[in-house]
Amino acid sequence: MGKRKKTSQTPISSSEEKTNNSVSCFYKYTATLSEHKILIALFILCFVIYNTYTLIRMSGDTIPASYLPFSVIYYHDLFFEHFFDSVTPHYFFTNVNGHILSIFPIVTPILVTPFVYVCSLGMTPDQLSLFVGQIARTMSAGITAFGVCVFYLIVKRFVSKDLAIISALLFAFATSTWSISSQALWQQGMVELLLLLMIYLIIKNEESESSKYFVGMGVISGLFIFCRPPDAILLVPIIGYVLFRYSKYKIHYFTAAVISGFPFLIYNLFFFGNVFGGYVQNLQKFDLSGNVLFNFLGLLISPNKGLLIFSPIIILGIFGFFHLKNINNANIRELFRWFAPVLIIEMIIYAFFSDWGGGYSYGPRFLTALMPLLCIYIALYLSDFKTKFSAKFSDYLKVVGILILVILSVVVQFIGVFYFPYLYDSNYSHPWDISKPVILNSLNDGMTHIDTFAIQSIPPLPPLFYYSSSDTQSIQFAMNARDNGNYETAIKYYKKSLQVNPNSYIVWNDLGGCQMELGQYDDALDSYNRGLAINPDGSTLWNNKATVLGFLHRYNESREAYENAIRLKKVNST
Repeated sequence: MGKRKKTSQTPISSSEEKTNNSVSCFYKYTATLSEHKILIALFILCFVIYNTYTLIRMSGDTIPASYLPFSVIYYHDLFFEHFFDSVTPHYFFTNVNGHILSIFPIVTPILVTPFVYVCSLGMTPDQLSLFVGQIARTMSAGITAFGVCVFYLIVKRFVSKDLAIISALLFAFATSTWSISSQALWQQGMVELLLLLMIYLIIKNEESESSKYFVGMGVISGLFIFCRPPDAILLVPIIGYVLFRYSKYKIHYFTAAVISGFPFLIYNLFFFGNVFGGYVQNLQKFDLSGNVLFNFLGLLISPNKGLLIFSPIIILGIFGFFHLKNINNANIRELFRWFAPVLIIEMIIYAFFSDWGGGYSYGPRFLTALMPLLCIYIALYLSDFKTKFSAKFSDYLKVVGILILVILSVVVQFIGVFYFPYLYDSNYSHPWDISKPVILNSLNDGMTHIDTFAIQSIPPLPPLFYYSSSDTQSIQFAMNARDNGNYETAIKYYKKSLQVNPNSYIVWNDLGGCQMELGQYDDALDSYNRGLAINPDGSTLWNNKATVLGFLHRYNESREAYENAIRLKKVNST
């Protein structure tokens, strides 16, 4: 990155007014308090919106990260046989020496374990299945909301406060930061946060040089490498900054990196025999068939995975790169210049993978780690445009164009957050499949099947707001409790669901089954009768009624019920 240059110890802002030395302490205090209020408001806004959902659904890739903290909390190990049958094959698990382990890196679940512990206080392992999805979502929402706050702290050094807030909101809601990072414990959310923290520490060091910032960068870098190995190339500009700008701190940086990464290295070597653990199997997806250019274009513009399709606002980031000259600090300016080719190389790396589209996810999931940097470039473009704006037609036309890009980006992300989970797997759209446009299909399918809207708080506290025409959440809770043998809890949630929709014979049948398991035969009989009043041709209901009548020693009635069940089963099969 060139020969080290002497840098100023003053703040690197080029657009905010600097505090005058004669300003009173009281004014300084109120200014600081105002900054804190902005951060608190940003965090709460993002956290609440990220925790607003129509359905909690975990991708298979995020299941290990969702369950691993509970293995640590309840069983003090890193294994999954406590929750999953080792006989049942799951692509996200592997069997090592008789233990079920995740094929994915464990940095994210380990880092969130303390927070999961707080959320699960008083919760028994039997209740875990009721809240694991909610807790995982809360963790991802917290990680991403924190990342938005760090993003604001970075860009406010380069642009005005109002533009810093706008840019943070664009990063939060106009990119896959919303539709991917905030929705589940994908690795991408933690990668975004760690990358932002390293950039922030570099900026703090430029304002006031200190070895502590290099120790912090080192700790984060060690975690970053093992959090998501393909994204480790993003460390190149960080390492360059250390080696070519502040080489006297390289021992601090690399020592801290080794210490923080060492536990994960030992874990990978001990269980998997290689540096990157189970994740190394993804090397099998590395495709050298010559499709890299086609795949690269797909990452940018394919209708169902293209970055510029799902976040068209990123176009401004491309222009923003050419406004790096407006950053006064030479070291920071050069750092962001080095990031640009690294971003391109990162995309080329993903273009070599056979599943470059990111699998069953909404939009270009693999490129989510690039969003912080691209949005910093957007902030620089907006700041320069605002500074040079004049009341002429061409500038007004640009304003309209920018607004259109913002609206399109937010709307597309909104669809992904609230509707995409309802897109049936059988209708999943491949990246270049124009006949199945994922954005429109998600919207159409979601509008047909959506029946729940909730604003979650912090589990296991009740949601801030919850509405469902069929109370699907209570049914899901009941099913999870029933499957874990917690019939009393299941009965509670089945009854709660029936208060919303008393005409569901399926729920009456399931309620009766739980009551029968607890020996509540009279209550079970009443539940089956209520179900039969709704659906008199239900052979399963008649069969279950016959069983409970037998337990009540009402054998003649039981025989008649069995005969009805057999007759209806024959009719239905015919």
